[in-house]
Amino acid sequence: MTAAAPLPSHSALRTPHRRVQRIGGAATLALCCLALTACGPDVQGSPKPPPAFGPVQSSWFGCPSLQGVYAWPPVEPGGVRGSLPFFTGSAEMQVWVQQQRGETTLRTRTVNRARNVRTSLTRQWSLVTYSGAQARCSSGMLDLVPQTVSPDKEPGASGVLQGFRLALLKDGGLAVGKRTVSTGNKGSYFSWGGQSYGSYDAPDVETWTWFKLARTAAGDSEPPVIDAYVPGATSP
Repeated sequence: MTAAAPLPSHSALRTPHRRVQRIGGAATLALCCLALTACGPDVQGSPKPPPAFGPVQSSWFGCPSLQGVYAWPPVEPGGVRGSLPFFTGSAEMQVWVQQQRGETTLRTRTVNRARNVRTSLTRQWSLVTYSGAQARCSSGMLDLVPQTVSPDKEPGASGVLQGFRLALLKDGGLAVGKRTVSTGNKGSYFSWGGQSYGSYDAPDVETWTWFKLARTAAGDSEPPVIDAYVPGATSP
């Protein structure tokens, strides 16, 4: 009678299973990371104006005209930081939006409420013009194409793009959304003790912040200067 061959030990039976389990887990994680990257950016905030701003005006064709004069500072200043699609160097300003032949021009100038302060900035406009190639209509809102904020980034390093979205509200106000996109982000498959092992291309991070400007005039013609200066005045 031939002796039966000894059975492999319990640990020997489990070792291949554990190895397959580890390999399978890593493969699953890698596929998840690739899937996340393919699904688009990680969006923080909303690409639409906050409900508190009121409804957005709609148009049968394209975007409604944004032309008008608006007041700075914003009446709803949520998340206003850093650069904006127009100059904001004074505490109170006029913002004049014009749209002609596919171009969008945003002008700003200072408002002076002090009788004893004389400044030429109440009569001089700062302006920026966006061509038709730099703006497109998206869901009834005007998107200003994102541009690189830090052009001196090293190759392969993460970068920052910044764009803006303008929406005309039904109450006549102007909603301005700032869109910041962080690109070139990296993630790690595994980290332990402060060390990361293996990297993959992580999704872009898209952040939205919004503010609302009140409408003060139609903008069909240049608005009058707002300047309280009185020659010889000694009191505010």
